Amino acid sequence: MSYALSPNAFACLKAQTNLTGKFTHILRDEANGARAKATLQTEVYLDQLNVVIRMGSTVNSLTVPANNLGSARKIATHLEAIANGQLDTAGMPPVDQLLADAA
Repeated sequence: MSYALSPNAFACLKAQTNLTGKFTHILRDEANGARAKATLQTEVYLDQLNVVIRMGSTVNSLTVPANNLGSARKIATHLEAIANGQLDTAGMPPVDQLLADAA
């Protein structure tokens, strides 16, 4: 699968790099119509944007410059990597397995 943000969703994401709030984005796989839902919690403080991304059972965060096209691209790349299982933290085993291994 290859999930991606639509151009319209990216335009919304770019505008959200200057806002504090909670936003939902849908990533789509054009080949088969599959969808992945991502929730972003953003907080702007001075010139920085803190972003918490929740997708499925994963929670990831990053800090980028606020109101910046490069930041929107980085967040979009991060979202797509999580949805496509290409982000290092997205490939972690379930918590139950981690606890079993620690015991």
